[in-house]
Amino acid sequence: MADVHPHAGALGQRLVAHPIAARLSREFGLPRVLYDGLTVPFADGSFDVVLLAFVLHHCPDPLAVLREARRVSRGRVLVLEDGDEAHPPRRLERVTDALINLEIGHPHSERSRFDWLVLFDAGGLGVTHERGFTSCFGGLPGRHRLYVLDVL
Repeated sequence: MADVHPHAGALGQRLVAHPIAARLSREFGLPRVLYDGLTVPFADGSFDVVLLAFVLHHCPDPLAVLREARRVSRGRVLVLEDGDEAHPPRRLERVTDALINLEIGHPHSERSRFDWLVLFDAGGLGVTHERGFTSCFGGLPGRHRLYVLDVL
């Protein structure tokens, strides 16, 4: 389990995400590594599958993170991101995301489905399966897409 050090304005990461990750690490005996956000501290092909859940839209350089995920996987990367088939998240959804994550000044690079596909291709990954789904947090619906990617 790898995570980045909290961004100064990412209170949700400090107060919610990191404590949950630490708990899951302990409960399931998974090593947890904090890293610089640039080079994942694992050897090439260390994992069968890499999951990036709601990560890329928060990265200053999502392509670099995607390439690192590809490097440490044995060929499969799952990406779960905000947005629907045609549109990136709208303003209300972006504000809601920032409030849920208690973020101030954190990068947000939400994309449409087409823009994600372009990014995946640039990272040497092709979509083998995808599906949309809706979640609900605090009574507000969220639109998401899961992309199953394999090395091209």
